[in-house]
Amino acid sequence: MPLAYRIDPDAGIVTITGDYAEPSEWKVLLGTIVRDPGYRPGFSFIRDLRKAAHPVSAEAVRSIIALVREYWPVLGAWRAAVVTGRRAEDLAFIAHALAEDQGLPLRAFTTYEEAVAWVRRPAGAASPPSP
Repeated sequence: MPLAYRIDPDAGIVTITGDYAEPSEWKVLLGTIVRDPGYRPGFSFIRDLRKAAHPVSAEAVRSIIALVREYWPVLGAWRAAVVTGRRAEDLAFIAHALAEDQGLPLRAFTTYEEAVAWVRRPAGAASPPSP
């Protein structure tokens, strides 16, 4: 299942679904989101891995985080979350650690509800934090 996204403009959240993907697929997806007329800076992202299979390598995760870091200021993203489902995915927590090391507000969660709570923009927040 290829990467796909949907934008909830009322919640200010972009949810990305699909199987694990290589950095080249992420670059195409992030470029598409930047050009989507429904997207606005300040939105948050949720990567939903609950139905994904065929994980990528740890090296691919490193490359994806580097790409996310590159696109973060272009997107003007607020926060990002990775949802793994009931079982913790090592790759999601590797991404969490790498993002933290890069100063990106990205966290991994085992439930969708926790992820939504993390990415919700606080009332009165004026602009996305800079990485």
